[in-house]
Amino acid sequence: MPDTLDFGTLNSLWREYALTPRRLAYAATTQAEWTAWHGQLAAKVLALLGAMPAIPIPLQPQLLETADLPDYRMEKVALQSEAGIHIPCYVLTPHQSSPPYRAVITLHGHGSGGAIHLLGKTQHAATREQEIAHITAHNYDYAHQLACRGFMVFVPEQRGFGERMEADSGMTFGDGMWRSSCRSLAFNALLIGRTLLGMRVWDVMRTLDYIRMRPENIGPGVGCVGLSGGGTTTLYAAAVDPRITVAVLSGAFSSFRSSIMSTIHCDCNYVPGILQYAEMADLAALLAPRPLLIEAGSQDPIFPVEEVRAASSQVARVYELLGVADRFDQDIFEGGHRFSGNKAFDWFAKWL
Repeated sequence: MPDTLDFGTLNSLWREYALTPRRLAYAATTQAEWTAWHGQLAAKVLALLGAMPAIPIPLQPQLLETADLPDYRMEKVALQSEAGIHIPCYVLTPHQSSPPYRAVITLHGHGSGGAIHLLGKTQHAATREQEIAHITAHNYDYAHQLACRGFMVFVPEQRGFGERMEADSGMTFGDGMWRSSCRSLAFNALLIGRTLLGMRVWDVMRTLDYIRMRPENIGPGVGCVGLSGGGTTTLYAAAVDPRITVAVLSGAFSSFRSSIMSTIHCDCNYVPGILQYAEMADLAALLAPRPLLIEAGSQDPIFPVEEVRAASSQVARVYELLGVADRFDQDIFEGGHRFSGNKAFDWFAKWL
């Protein structure tokens, strides 16, 4: 009999992870094999994200607010994503650029402020100093920075944050800046065969629909960028919707084993069954041959930098196979869990 007995469960789950091969892991050696693999995994990921509306309903955009700022015109609109469910979305149209505009969707990560922080603005007067410190520490106003550089920026609010936090305080969790409705939304979605991440991906798809409804002349490509939880949504949305033609994942990429399985993460990160089929590098490989930039801080505590490098090397091999090695790059910067921008703005300028 062993000296000690393990009454826990995590060790067995990690053993199962190590012993179970991913059924749709990338293994292509020719472009024909890549094409077949890509179709299979993209379809499987879409299914694992849970049920989505079969037919998109009319967006019925409503203009809620406008402001003429020094570098861009800001509009706030409401888009009907599903029946009775609306997305608050900021649209930043730069003054110094001429059509066709280069469009970028920017997605915020976790934080009770939601989308407004990407504009560098605060949500509540009582927490203004705390919110400013949060924005500064994470270089969080990348929507504002993109608009100031001449991009037309779309800033949808993700479900469970900001104005989309549930009104019932009993359905919110966390404290201060980290309060959200992720847990109640994620768990209830599972009960009806959906996932919160899948619903967020759907909202990105509806934002893509809205971009093509706009009266402005907008170029054919659309970029997408997000920090942390916004990077996770970017990864899944770009994996299943080719209308995202350029992507930047910031503080959101390594491997499931080294990050999501090994650190306490928000409930919204978990897609049931995903590790039966693919690791995170396989999901990122679905973006090829579209341009993809990975940002990672050398001291990011929840996405270990060595695991970022290892996973990125796997993705790079896909781009090399397709003869487009220049469309994949990394920005490994000194710092923690924050948006860098050292390469991101030039990346969008090059590929959009």
